[in-house]
Amino acid sequence: MAKKKQKEQVVDEPILEKEPVVEKEAEVVSSDNGTAKEVEVTSAEAPNLEQQLEQAQQEAAQNLDRWQRAAAELANYKRRQEEQLKLQRDMIKADVLQGVISALDDMDLAFQNVPPQLDGQLVGWVEGFRLVQRKLDKILEDQGVSSISTAGAFDPNLHEAVSHEDSPDHEEGQIIAELRKGYQIGSRVIRPALVRVAK
Repeated sequence: MAKKKQKEQVVDEPILEKEPVVEKEAEVVSSDNGTAKEVEVTSAEAPNLEQQLEQAQQEAAQNLDRWQRAAAELANYKRRQEEQLKLQRDMIKADVLQGVISALDDMDLAFQNVPPQLDGQLVGWVEGFRLVQRKLDKILEDQGVSSISTAGAFDPNLHEAVSHEDSPDHEEGQIIAELRKGYQIGSRVIRPALVRVAK
């Protein structure tokens, strides 16, 4: 009889439903102390994590693009500042050297009119002035100032035409003669050369 009761009790026990099985994936993440540990991620959370990863990658790409643009803008700004500083330096030099150039004009004019025959005392005096002229030329050279070439064709950016003349020895637009030297510092013209041009 006791056995019969036990059987009945077993039959009377309610049947429990099993919980739905959720697939789990293992994900390895790094912990605070630097060691790798495995974290279980449910299949329901996986799409959400993929979306977050994609979003983070997009943000990283945008941040990289912004950084590259900012770096390029900074490089351009620095280059423009350097160019402006160089231009300002050249302008200041040009203003200061105008006086030296004017003195050289007077020297050139004086040497063009030196008499062909000089006595011994005057030769020494003229050579002294030639030494001064060479020193002034050296000052200009040290400051990056060069004379403008007047050989060849007339260039309105570098030369100033005083006259246009017929010349059988020159083609039209060619420079016949230089009347006054021109000077430039780098690509900046301090003073154009005065020239006669063939027409």
